[in-house]
Amino acid sequence: MKKIDKKQLKIVSMEFRNIANRVMNCNRDTGMPLLKKLLAYIDNNEIISEYVRGYLSPDDFQEVKSGTIFNSMGDTEQEEVSHTYQYLKYATDNFEYFDCDIASGYARNIDDSIKEFCYRIILPFVNYIETYLVQIGIKMGYDEDVKYAITVSGGTAQVNIADNGSDIDATQNNSMGITQLNALITGIFNNIPDSLDDKTKEQIRDSLDVIKEEAQSSKPQGKIIKTAIAFLRGINSTTQFAAAVAALAQFISSI
Repeated sequence: MKKIDKKQLKIVSMEFRNIANRVMNCNRDTGMPLLKKLLAYIDNNEIISEYVRGYLSPDDFQEVKSGTIFNSMGDTEQEEVSHTYQYLKYATDNFEYFDCDIASGYARNIDDSIKEFCYRIILPFVNYIETYLVQIGIKMGYDEDVKYAITVSGGTAQVNIADNGSDIDATQNNSMGITQLNALITGIFNNIPDSLDDKTKEQIRDSLDVIKEEAQSSKPQGKIIKTAIAFLRGINSTTQFAAAVAALAQFISSI
């Protein structure tokens, strides 16, 4: 059982999206290290690992040779999560090269093949985890301060208010320029392109919420802010949006 509040859940979601996006945009050199990093994050995060373990079934996966091409990882959420996770773990433990051992044969060009593998095999797995985290957030409601006890059974999360769930550490605003910070965050909001999908827009808002909360905390955590900034910088968007993110990053760095 994991005790967590909505702020901590947002941080988990942000960190997971950040590494998942890097995997989705990997190349032949970065693919294997990033895939190992993604799996390590899943294994080391109690909420996500419990979700994955809740769906694992040894019958969903058999050892395969390098270069195996998959048309499908299963017909249900349980099968896809179980098969994909077990295959990716097996591949990182037994294969050496991301391009020829894992992602070859999905397209004529190797770069296109890597991209197709990521979208066909890894993206559905990532989407299941992201949806699961969103569902937890919905069940937690809108109170940012209450701690909830998260238990997972069969891939489904049960969310209950933890003992003394309303008891939180008191924080005080630090000396950051709140007016300027709010203006920079508003600048990013105003430059979110309409062309982005709703999911990405929501992820941007969550990242900005985390940055704002940490920046105003009496003990801001630099690693969390850095992760949020890295996610925003990774958004493939307009020049105006990128400039707004760069301005926020520069302001945070100068504090």
